[in-house]
Amino acid sequence: MTATLADYLPPTAADIPPIEIRHLVTESDATITKAKGLGEGGAIGAPAAVVNAINDALVPFGVEINEFPASPRRIRRLIREAAQARA
Repeated sequence: MTATLADYLPPTAADIPPIEIRHLVTESDATITKAKGLGEGGAIGAPAAVVNAINDALVPFGVEINEFPASPRRIRRLIREAAQARA
């Protein structure tokens, strides 16, 4: 129980118990090389976050984009089409 974070002593490497690293190899029958995918899960959220950020920026123009590539050319076309539809 500390009053502020200045009083809190963060854990150091000396506070961490020993870690034993083991490798578990399991082959996949779904591929020719018997290899499994690795790391794809971390790439799933980033494109959605980028498109959401672009859509937030496009709110004043009444435009929404929901597919990649979200190229400048495509965005400008959508803005022009939205402006023509309002006119």
